[in-house]
Amino acid sequence: MRKMKRNLENIKRRALPAALIFVLAAYLLTGCIQSFDAEAYVKSCLDALYMGDYEEYADQVGISVEEARSDIEGQLDDSLESAFVGDTVTSDEDKQAYKDVVVGIYKLAKYEVVGSEEKDGYYVVTVSVQPSNVFEDLDEGFTAMITEAVADGDFDESQTIAYLNQYLEQRKAENEYGEAEEIQVNVTGDENNVYTIPEEDLTNIEGALFPGAV
Repeated sequence: MRKMKRNLENIKRRALPAALIFVLAAYLLTGCIQSFDAEAYVKSCLDALYMGDYEEYADQVGISVEEARSDIEGQLDDSLESAFVGDTVTSDEDKQAYKDVVVGIYKLAKYEVVGSEEKDGYYVVTVSVQPSNVFEDLDEGFTAMITEAVADGDFDESQTIAYLNQYLEQRKAENEYGEAEEIQVNVTGDENNVYTIPEEDLTNIEGALFPGAV
């Protein structure tokens, strides 16, 4: 029993960072815009990140839809790939399935841009978000799932990510939202009309949309 507990702790240390790695907040959304609408810009950024809707974002920042997709999906691919560095047991199929789960969870994001205020040299945009409960009790829930598989004699370490995918798919199907809350997003510009959303603000939105994922 003690050995099994140690093994479970090792599995959790490997699996849980992978489950939480898909934060794209490190990707600073930047665009050069002559006629600037801060609310439309923030919404287009969120739609690109969470919904995979790149058309408005591409138009906002003056690039092609293909470039926008390549930039953002490439960042996601890099983030997910880093989650499996040193992993020699997870199959390519399970890694791809994990990416598919992540993309599906992102589409649960529920947000609405509800206002903005122009200040001295920057904009403050208000985003109303409703938190998803997908990652609530992730540690306990996933551990319980693995413990049951071990007890049934079904557990195979090479299938850890497959179990995680199964757990997250179940949580996605059972998703519920909490009460809406408002998050302030700063949009800063420079003398060349290049606008940027700070990493900290993107992280705050991510944490509000998916508590437990950041």
